Amino acid sequence: MLGWILIVLAIIAVLVSRSLARCCSPLTSLQHHYWTTHLRNERDLFEQAAEQHSRLLIMQRINKLFGFIPGSENVNDIRIPSCQDWRDISIPNLLCVGDDLRGHYSFLGNKVDEENEEGKSEGIELKP
Repeated sequence: MLGWILIVLAIIAVLVSRSLARCCSPLTSLQHHYWTTHLRNERDLFEQAAEQHSRLLIMQRINKLFGFIPGSENVNDIRIPSCQDWRDISIPNLLCVGDDLRGHYSFLGNKVDEENEEGKSEGIELKP
């Protein structure tokens, strides 16, 4: 019986706190709806951009390692990775993950980034 009383009190406390938060908010219901819609759209667009960026970065690294991109029609320049290449990307390099400003998101990135130092892209400068 005591458990049910605690559950009911918790539900009542949640309902009262949510009601008070809505009543004391300086935003009208339309402003609140606009703000939540804005945040949801921002999150969705960010997730899409992050996914596209990740795919492009991985495709560049795979192209550097193998010499072609999966699904492409031009596979004449296939590069066969050496045994050392496979060892370099297979060994977990946990000590170097995220120790620099660029950050490595995968083990494949460590090997390819080391070989591609002269062609590295500049970072994006964010301005307020």
